[in-house]
Amino acid sequence: MKKKHLILLCCMLCLLVNVHAQRDTIWLNNAWSFQPDTAAVGQQQQWFAKTLPAGKNVSLPHTWNVDEQWQHHYGWAWYQHNLQVPAAWKGKQLTLQFGAVNHTAIVYVNGQEVARHIGDGFNKFFVPISKYVQAGKENRITVACNNAYSGDKVPFSNSFDWPNDGGLIRPVALLVNETPALTMLKATPLLHEADSVGTLRLQVSQPGAIKKPYQLAIRLSEANEKGTIVYEQTQLPVWQQGIAQLTVQLPKVNPWHFDFPNLYRLEVTVLDGKKSVDKQHADIGFRNFRLHNGKIWLNGEAVKLMGVEWTAGSNPQYGFAEPAAEIIRHAQLMKEVNAIFTRVHFQQDDVFYDFCNRNGILVQEEVPLWGGETPANNTIRSIATAQVQTMIAQHYNHPSIVSWGMGNELQGRLPAMKDMIAGLVATARSLDSTRMINYVSNTVAHSFYNHPAFVPDAAALGDAILMNEYGGSWWSIPTGSLGSYLDSVHASYPDKVMMISEFGLCEPNFKGGDPRRITDLIYHMAVYESKPYIEAAIYFDLTDYRTHYPGTTDEPKYRRRIHGVYDMYGQPKPSMKVLRELSSPLEVQQVHRWKKGMLTVQLFGSIGLPQHRCTGYTVQVGGSLAEAMAATPATIPTTLPGKQVMVEVKDHGQSQSVVVVRRPSGQLVSVWPGEE
Repeated sequence: MKKKHLILLCCMLCLLVNVHAQRDTIWLNNAWSFQPDTAAVGQQQQWFAKTLPAGKNVSLPHTWNVDEQWQHHYGWAWYQHNLQVPAAWKGKQLTLQFGAVNHTAIVYVNGQEVARHIGDGFNKFFVPISKYVQAGKENRITVACNNAYSGDKVPFSNSFDWPNDGGLIRPVALLVNETPALTMLKATPLLHEADSVGTLRLQVSQPGAIKKPYQLAIRLSEANEKGTIVYEQTQLPVWQQGIAQLTVQLPKVNPWHFDFPNLYRLEVTVLDGKKSVDKQHADIGFRNFRLHNGKIWLNGEAVKLMGVEWTAGSNPQYGFAEPAAEIIRHAQLMKEVNAIFTRVHFQQDDVFYDFCNRNGILVQEEVPLWGGETPANNTIRSIATAQVQTMIAQHYNHPSIVSWGMGNELQGRLPAMKDMIAGLVATARSLDSTRMINYVSNTVAHSFYNHPAFVPDAAALGDAILMNEYGGSWWSIPTGSLGSYLDSVHASYPDKVMMISEFGLCEPNFKGGDPRRITDLIYHMAVYESKPYIEAAIYFDLTDYRTHYPGTTDEPKYRRRIHGVYDMYGQPKPSMKVLRELSSPLEVQQVHRWKKGMLTVQLFGSIGLPQHRCTGYTVQVGGSLAEAMAATPATIPTTLPGKQVMVEVKDHGQSQSVVVVRRPSGQLVSVWPGEE
């Protein structure tokens, strides 16, 4: 694609990122016409200038690769929508918002090309169309999209292990607003840990020169049922080149934590005199996440994290065209296995991050630089850099995101690749100094500090060492030597926090089914928990998932990887409960009858993964699981890692006891003795 189109794309992204619109947002997800272009004749025959010759009605989000007829079509396809533009909209700003198009899109309005979005299948993008539409008439929107394997996209060619689903894979909307409009709302909440004083730094921007002193009305309220307003004020900021910066001081805030995900709704309104001309909002959280002295600190507490990764597009009914309910359903499965930490190989829909904000899951969001086949050439470098810039700009305000990832399993020991990763890390750090910046490596254990020719792996460019660990499967080492390998990695990078960014059993490459998965899971967790320097681990994967890679094939519908503790449809395997119990921050050890009419439950705070203070957890006890689930909850005293607590509950009068532990949110944490 031509360089000028890439420049146009970057300009549009810079102008329109971070728009969480509260102006008129009109969803355009129905009444689209769709037609595959298997012969690639659409451009030559000018399908953009007329009604699609054999269009089929579809709704968005949509991918053709879950249709048996088109599941292996990797190339061009066309979408078309007729948009009625009322005469009253003349003079307004009209912008098409595409949730994501995988991976390349050409957008036409009334037969005229208005934008190209090149090689980025997962970031949101925006297309201004005011000067191309005719007010008072019906206008034709046409999108030609392409998911062919190619060298001008990220991820590169076919070097990725997830489905290659093409199409308008996320919702599309039309934004309608007056002039001027905010084009960026960037909020940086700062928490003073000693007394919970909050400082909120705001940066807002408008396109072009500011012709008059527009005021900003700022409101901050608790994002809960009460909606208590904690700050409300109108300010006349100093605008410099269309950007205004403001600071809000708050005497006391409720910190955001994975067990207490307290959110605030920030609203910023642009005032022209007394008239409101634009309004933006964002949900934010006050939390401190930092690395210090080899440990992870959240709001002043040293914590260890445990989690699981979900590969989006796993359900063959939807593929990448997952509706919001399906995204939320899978995120809820993450909570069911006690996940408080995750990473995503590519940029997700806002629905996913909103769930993590509200339900307490820390996230590393990554650009989809994936696989050893990826070259470190100028094309990949340029597209990846643009994706980093867009990703951070669009998702900066999410408190759940604590880290930006610059890639996964690249050839991180090659000088050219290492240089490219270093450039991406530098770009990310220039855009966000408040979060971790990392690269995920599968080569960090290829060479150690005591080798004469030792050169640090690209993982060392990040704030932490993130390593994908597959001892006993992908790693050709005796299983029993795993601990010594981990020690060697730590000794090679002693000043870095060390996290296991992936581990698990990857079928069909490695046989044994779920029984082997359980054995592998228990063994690896035991090794990690014996290493005090391992601060976090992420299990791979939540579900079995669809992929374009060779693997287990269920013809004629899809290929799949059997990596999950749930199947592709979200049904649990026995390993799901094992992962949940191993990921519990509290251990139930015994139930005693020491006092007449009462039972005493003995618990300990976990000293493995995860490891953190437990406040507001509850316990229920019964003679069966059903009785325990229905029993009156008793509050567990605040429990620190390694510390014992005793909780008294009413005796149910039966010889056997079942104990249920829940989080402050009510989410199930553990069932003891493990029978369900």
